[in-house]
Amino acid sequence: MARSDDPTPMMQQYHRLKAEAGDALLFYRMGDFFELFFDDAKKAAATLDIALTKRGADAGEPVPMCGVPVHSAEGYLARLIKAGHRVAIAEQTESPAEARKARGSKALVERAIVRLVTPGTLTEETLLDSGSANWLAAVARAGDEWGIAAADISTGRFELIACGPGDVAAELARLSPAETIADDQVAGLKCTLGKGGFDSMAGERSLKARFGVASLDGFGELGRAELAAAGGLLAYLDATQRSATAFLSAPRRIARLQLMAIDAATRTSLEICRTAEGQVAGSLFAEVDRCVTAAGRRLLGHDLSAPLLDRPGIEARLTLVAWLHEDALRRQRIREALRAMPDIGRALGRLVAGRGSPRDLALLRDGLAASAALGEALRGEPDVPSLLASLLPRLGGHQALTDRLAAALVDSPPLDAAKGGFIAPGFDLELDSLRAASSDGRQAIAALEARYRESTGLSALKIRHNAVLGYHVEVAVRHADRLLAPDSGFTHRQTLAGVVRFNSPDLHVEASKVVEAGAHALAAEQAHLEELTALAVAQASRIADTADAIARIDVSAGLAERAAEGGWCRPAIVEQPCLEIEAGRHPVVEAALGKAGERFIANDVGLGPNDRLWLITGPNMGGKSTFLRQVALIALLAQAGSFVPATRAKIGLVDRLFSRVGASDNLARGRSTFMVEMVETAAILAQATKNSLVILDEIGRGTSTYDGLAIAWAVVEAMHDEVRARTLFATHYHELTRLADRLDSLSLHHVRAREWKGDLVLLHEVAEGPADRSYGIAVARLAGLPPVVVSRAKAVLAKLEAGRDATGGIAAGLDDLPLFAAAAQTQEPEADPLTEALHALNPDALSPREALEALYRLKSLADGR
Repeated sequence: MARSDDPTPMMQQYHRLKAEAGDALLFYRMGDFFELFFDDAKKAAATLDIALTKRGADAGEPVPMCGVPVHSAEGYLARLIKAGHRVAIAEQTESPAEARKARGSKALVERAIVRLVTPGTLTEETLLDSGSANWLAAVARAGDEWGIAAADISTGRFELIACGPGDVAAELARLSPAETIADDQVAGLKCTLGKGGFDSMAGERSLKARFGVASLDGFGELGRAELAAAGGLLAYLDATQRSATAFLSAPRRIARLQLMAIDAATRTSLEICRTAEGQVAGSLFAEVDRCVTAAGRRLLGHDLSAPLLDRPGIEARLTLVAWLHEDALRRQRIREALRAMPDIGRALGRLVAGRGSPRDLALLRDGLAASAALGEALRGEPDVPSLLASLLPRLGGHQALTDRLAAALVDSPPLDAAKGGFIAPGFDLELDSLRAASSDGRQAIAALEARYRESTGLSALKIRHNAVLGYHVEVAVRHADRLLAPDSGFTHRQTLAGVVRFNSPDLHVEASKVVEAGAHALAAEQAHLEELTALAVAQASRIADTADAIARIDVSAGLAERAAEGGWCRPAIVEQPCLEIEAGRHPVVEAALGKAGERFIANDVGLGPNDRLWLITGPNMGGKSTFLRQVALIALLAQAGSFVPATRAKIGLVDRLFSRVGASDNLARGRSTFMVEMVETAAILAQATKNSLVILDEIGRGTSTYDGLAIAWAVVEAMHDEVRARTLFATHYHELTRLADRLDSLSLHHVRAREWKGDLVLLHEVAEGPADRSYGIAVARLAGLPPVVVSRAKAVLAKLEAGRDATGGIAAGLDDLPLFAAAAQTQEPEADPLTEALHALNPDALSPREALEALYRLKSLADGR
């Protein structure tokens, strides 16, 4: 006999599925709800702010429980995923009726985990940011090689990347994956443990099987690490998607030499796609983005994150932007056509994954038809650039599919296929007949309702329908006696607080006709849905190419629009390591100033063989950091294929971009601000080449004056003599200007400022030569330092400068300041009596008695210390 505290069959099933789900929260389907139990319920209730209840008992203890409705589960899933949880979906794999028929009246409905929802495996529109890619990245190591496999299954994009150990973090920073997996924890990376498969042989087999090829030669020369990463990624997708198929296009191999290398610290410093606080608003991306499609925004983010090193590729992008820039009316027509296009890439991803809806098919119908029309219009334009010419064939070729979808679907299909109503009248004559029968039956039921009202005299009598009882007659409790009479022809079904429900033979006959016709009609629609989905999935690769072509045209048109708005110019791209910019501006700062009604001060820069290192001095708040960043951003924009905010620009290809600007710390890893500064500076010195662009701001400021000056001095020399990269070096150490006498390619510059009637005027202009002073006290006063503190600082500064003028250093000015005077006194300690007595002794001239007395005297002095 079972003990009273033994788990029920349902809880036994739950525990089995929970063990399979592991650390993921288990959504356990019970009718119209997903239920969570035990610790999962506590975590979900706290995250979702929903009620935590209890039910029954398990092992003698009440079971914590909460639940969410199935029809609104996506919204709750989104919040759980955003909070860092993973969720396993346990669905009912049979109906209660099927369970009773197979195993008896008390049979438990079978359930199985059909999907593991994780941040990197999302496809639902409501769970994703439409304008951002959703990468899942797998990291693997094979010997000294490292590889990354990255997939966005919402659009099918799939990349394989070979990199050295020092490049893994930089590549992941470029991708900004929603989820990173590995077969073990990788130092310095936040990773989820994968589901196996991190083996080059397994990866090779998985890739061949996935794409139906006998050889991987068509994907490039893949290394063992790339294959291992691909194996781990495909195994994870199989484990999380279960019976569904994740959408993946053929992998693209990304070689390090194809893209500008940008490490994580530089991305944060330059705020390329997000600000340092993680917001899109205020980033370079937000200021450049003028795309009108979600796919275009995703591609723009990719372009800005991965500027090209391929000069012909850059020129092709720039030429298309220029073609769209030169004709405003042409650009407007194209952008209006693009604006009406749906996101066919993500609609396709949902269909391939088995989570598509009739509405997704309609999105393909409308998007593919619109892309074909755009292609036809563009073919009639004069002087079509080569990049656009290569995209035009991808915009068409879907006529048979769009015709089929246009004939089959209603204009605006519902999102939920379960209720039908998405197949157009006239597409299937048998379906039309079933619908007519169902409609006739409902009309017959309406007529029956009118007849019952007349025969019973109850004008409030209604015939209603629900999922449990089906069609039934409903009257108020006070009128129920009329229908309860033996000769009434009605059969009692259910009594509730305010109403009583009945059945009748005539209603049963008519309801059976409606239900039967409706069920057949729904089955016919579901069959058509499967057929149409299969047709779309069969063309997935070509549809994905169309989506990519639309995105590229949108990015180019958006960049042309931005250039026209801001008066940006087309940069000249050259192979030589130079950088010449006339009237350059920082796009984000310029926009912010424009909103405030202020004007941005443009500046020039010229880095070449004879002045490849600029040493920039001047006051805080003078614009040094803005100037440094704008130069870096202009180079980045140019190699991404964009016009740039300047009147003229000539950019020598930058292989690596480094930015060490701004103070930060990493306390979680035990690193102070100064340690972070030194680690990042060390990385620059180790990785930069003569073709790199480096911007450095205030190196050495995190330690003592002399230590900081020494470090800054040595870094300037190393950048000039050894690295030889194009470098902008901003500093407050005016002593560094002396290096111009020795370093041939160092050029002195400063940001201009003036004091006028006691006020500091910051001109934000970069001029030649060193700054005359730093204006630090004037800036402190602007910041609101109390007048008494400012006055004292001026007095101390006057003493220090007087000493420096007299001796060439600051020491002579310190004695009159109490703190420094005390320090000076400790540098010349008083004479030690014991030491003096020892020095006064002449052992060779002492008698034995004198020697003994001297010894006692020395001991006395030592005891008195």
